[in-house]
Amino acid sequence: MANGAVDGSSAGDEFTMKRIALTKGTVPDATVPGTHPKDYVVVDDIGEFTYYPSEGAMLEDLEYVDEAACVLDREGNDCRLTLDKDRDLCLGPSFGLVEFSWLRQAWMNNRHRNLQAHRLQRFFPATREALVAELFETLTLECARNANGTPWVLHVGEEEAHPATLRDVDGLLAGLDHLEQATVRDPFGHEYRPVRHQTHRHLAPGAGPIYYIEIHPRGRELRQPRVQH
Repeated sequence: MANGAVDGSSAGDEFTMKRIALTKGTVPDATVPGTHPKDYVVVDDIGEFTYYPSEGAMLEDLEYVDEAACVLDREGNDCRLTLDKDRDLCLGPSFGLVEFSWLRQAWMNNRHRNLQAHRLQRFFPATREALVAELFETLTLECARNANGTPWVLHVGEEEAHPATLRDVDGLLAGLDHLEQATVRDPFGHEYRPVRHQTHRHLAPGAGPIYYIEIHPRGRELRQPRVQH
């Protein structure tokens, strides 16, 4: 099973940096029936997280019952795989809401092990609901190859661009030797400071993978919610 997301779409178009008016949009509300397909995040038996856009895609990719330690839906239900009467994999019933502390630790461990796979470094969520939302949001954003209706917003100094995907953001920033004046906002409203990680000191200034470190939104303060246990 591949880490990240199952997605077979083609790469997005190239974007040129230009100053344009901000087009306001909203990411579809997962609580509205019919807004999202029934999609899932699977934590596998070695702690990898993978997003699946449908139950069919998940069952086609997974191979055995114990491969999925947790099958998570958008409501935070903790499901498992089972076998049907024909001994084929199928989705079993929910065991109830996923345990917050276990899921949070599994996500922290996975992010630490797979830094280049999870380059969106958000603040760690303090509630189950926020954590489940983060998993679905970040896994789809990190692997999206097509626009989902709401663009990213990239500011570099006085210039602004609206790339469609994280890959397009990477492409725009790749041409810059220095990222100090750059900020990025994802389609869900989270803001980041891009930081280039140079794996070798002799690399050119613009070389190395770019990580996106969440920052507090400009112009407003964030309240820190109480952590669940």
